[in-house]
Amino acid sequence: MNFEEIYKNVPKPHIPEKLPVELSAALYDCEIIKLISKANNAMGAYRGFLLNTINPMLLIAPLMSQEAVLSSKLEGTHATIEDFINYDAGNEVAVSKDEMQEIMNYRTALFYALDKMSTISDESEEGRHKLPLSVRLIKEMHKILLDNVRGKTKSPGEFKSEQNYIGNSNKITFTPLPPELTLDYMANLEKYIHHEEVDLLVQAALLHCQFEMIHPFKDGNGRIGRLLIPLFLYYRDMLPVPTFYMSAYFEKDRNMYLEKLSAVSKDNDYAAWIKYFLEGVIEQAEINTMKAKKMLGMYNDFKELCISEMSSKYAIMLLDEIFKKPMFKAKQVQDIIPGSKGTLYNMLDEFVEKGILRKDEKVRNTTYYCPAILTLL
Repeated sequence: MNFEEIYKNVPKPHIPEKLPVELSAALYDCEIIKLISKANNAMGAYRGFLLNTINPMLLIAPLMSQEAVLSSKLEGTHATIEDFINYDAGNEVAVSKDEMQEIMNYRTALFYALDKMSTISDESEEGRHKLPLSVRLIKEMHKILLDNVRGKTKSPGEFKSEQNYIGNSNKITFTPLPPELTLDYMANLEKYIHHEEVDLLVQAALLHCQFEMIHPFKDGNGRIGRLLIPLFLYYRDMLPVPTFYMSAYFEKDRNMYLEKLSAVSKDNDYAAWIKYFLEGVIEQAEINTMKAKKMLGMYNDFKELCISEMSSKYAIMLLDEIFKKPMFKAKQVQDIIPGSKGTLYNMLDEFVEKGILRKDEKVRNTTYYCPAILTLL
């Protein structure tokens, strides 16, 4: 099929309503009312677990890596969580380095935003974020996302200056907002982040949907749009850390995801999108809570072993690093764990002996890994 045939029936650019949209019809839907209640209960249970955990980021770190893989997979990468963990440990993988770097960049962008938005803890500023979730921060995240990967030539950190399209090599299915309207609509999106909507989860649904309709960048829109969900829930204090991810739900049936977004652009059917999104929130909140509880149980069991049976006072410090990086080489933790090389290798041997870690057969540059964490992922 030639270029002219592909572009012959290109849809006109979609110009969505600005936010907030009229929701009265959707909110009279009994199913949506029930889903709002159920989704908030599921998120409440997840939030409660995170609040009652001493270091929730430690337990969620492996799930953040999983999210980075799944979100990138939606954009055409083929890497698995096993590939990523091996690559992160410095091992060779069959997938291209460019794909692996895209996943690394996704995780880096999330941590960057978290650092910029982290709450100030001194008494005079208690509960305030350093920086708001804003257009400026979104652009900075986008710049990180496309750093030194296949989208590096597509204006990292800058809004599109030419019309972009969504589709495949045979057909264009959607034409996003024209570039000349992008700045105005992104300013409206930023304002909506601080709007008092009827429900925060409904607001998260509309925020993600609107970002996809705008498609403000030349590349990387899907990944930034998915990152906005946990960052928004964190910024609006629904979650104590930005560790709630929807990529697994969207990836499970990508056609359904696109169909529900299409219902908004074609028929202004926000109710169908909100239902779909809330069902995903319920599913992912329950899965996240289950996995995080298993992580906590695993961590506590290992910690008890460290206290009662390990000889080094730095054993728990090494355990924490294992949860952040469940596959690694000794040199990757050498500067983090105090003491000599000998102390570290003795600890690693003890961790292998107790079954917390296993190692490959290499005499030099040995790879250590935690099978229990990898199995859960």
